[in-house]
Amino acid sequence: MRILFIHKNYPAQFGALGAWLSGQGWDVTFATERKDVGQAPMRVVQFEPHREVTKGIHRYVAGLEEGIIAGQGFARTALAMRNKGYKPDCVVAHSGWGVGTFVKDIWPDTCFIPYYEWFYTSPSQDRTPHDPEPPDEVDHSAKTRVRNAPFWLDMSGADAALCPTRYQAGQFPPMLHDRLTVMHDGVDTNLHSPGPRNPELMAELGIPQDAEIMSWVTRGMEPARGFPEMMVALSELQKKRPNLHAIIVGEDRVAYGAKGGGSWKDKMLAAHEFDISRVHFTGLVPRTKMVEIIRAGDLHLYLTAPFVLSWSLLDAMSCGATLVASDVEPVREFIEDGVSGLLVDTYDHDAMVRTIEKVLDTKPETGPAARAHIVSNYNAMEVIYPAKKKFFEDAVRDAAQSK
Repeated sequence: MRILFIHKNYPAQFGALGAWLSGQGWDVTFATERKDVGQAPMRVVQFEPHREVTKGIHRYVAGLEEGIIAGQGFARTALAMRNKGYKPDCVVAHSGWGVGTFVKDIWPDTCFIPYYEWFYTSPSQDRTPHDPEPPDEVDHSAKTRVRNAPFWLDMSGADAALCPTRYQAGQFPPMLHDRLTVMHDGVDTNLHSPGPRNPELMAELGIPQDAEIMSWVTRGMEPARGFPEMMVALSELQKKRPNLHAIIVGEDRVAYGAKGGGSWKDKMLAAHEFDISRVHFTGLVPRTKMVEIIRAGDLHLYLTAPFVLSWSLLDAMSCGATLVASDVEPVREFIEDGVSGLLVDTYDHDAMVRTIEKVLDTKPETGPAARAHIVSNYNAMEVIYPAKKKFFEDAVRDAAQSK
């Protein structure tokens, strides 16, 4: 089987899966805009946009034009590959950025599978109390409608479609629900596994071995992932628990949600009292170190607006962490309250502090159930990747039979 993955980034959602399929004897190619890929376990080809978005273009369609330009960038690379005799049996493209728009124009008979992450709605599902209200709801709704155009373009040529969670699939219009196959990206449960605290990590961070530790892992420090609420709770907890340390992984930037307005880290440090010697900002860390940090925690706090779930939540579950997490639909899809974690209202600071204190005092045994749920249902090597292999094989066969 000859499969081609397309994503602006690398390895993203497809790298580990592509490496596994390559190990199964498949001919795997990964097309990406990223240049610094290094040594990869599959063939990697690059594409790039040939120009910027037209200056002064209607602001509703600037994103669409950017997607078309990205699609053209891939199409140029694809045509060069086709001219050298390359024809994939299956193409899987990350949808929304336009990179897969012209796959069927290059290879009309190839099975095309867009991978859908998020359908934008108005009002926005992931809006938080910190986000400014749109000055004109009709304007916001109209712009959002056009923002989804790349998804519809991909669906127009799709033979099948993937979406990682039920919650994400549910954001798409009902007429598309039957066309979306829900299948998660999978978790490396061998890497993300339970283990003791690493004394070297404790020494590196300057944390006593017997300290209480709360871990927090995100890409950025933004309201969409509840960073302000976490910091408010931490300030109160430090006053009550002099032995509590927090390890905060992530960059001082907004990865999701409204941009602008400065650093949320600076804002929260200025607005609330902290014993900064017990707050440990690590920046981004390698995955192996992230696992060590999660293992070190007495609890792992995960907060989010209703949005695409962070991989870090499932990674923490796989590590057997004791979890306190936001009581929102995407989290409830994976955590059963009181069984595999404890759920809280992101914006009820008092309730969050009480729940965290309860966890630190009583040490509920929710970690084993969290890990068991991930191992049984989301183990990449044993469950997800074999299922996706069959899904691709079936999609290619069905697409050929429908011709």
